[in-house]
Amino acid sequence: MGWLDRLLRRRRSPPVSVLRMVDLPGRGLVALARSVDCLGEMCPRPQLLTVKVVDEVDVGDVIEVLTDNAAAAEGFPALAMKLDCEHLATVRETGHWRIYLRRSA
Repeated sequence: MGWLDRLLRRRRSPPVSVLRMVDLPGRGLVALARSVDCLGEMCPRPQLLTVKVVDEVDVGDVIEVLTDNAAAAEGFPALAMKLDCEHLATVRETGHWRIYLRRSA
């Protein structure tokens, strides 16, 4: 049994279909349930796509949003609060941001 199997078995909710594991600054390893590719999209498209995906995942699932739009990246912490999500991190990479949200309710 691998470490990922042990991690998923410890969860109280049914195991999530893990897209991949990501090491977030200050958070450690988290399992991604979904990734939303918004590269090249202008506001409000990244926010609208994220709202749709948040509605599709279970409570506790983590989603990743990829965007190269600075205005969209700045607005995600506030959007997370409105969606009852926890904003885990925004990671700046060359040419884009990776934003991580966990669905709370």
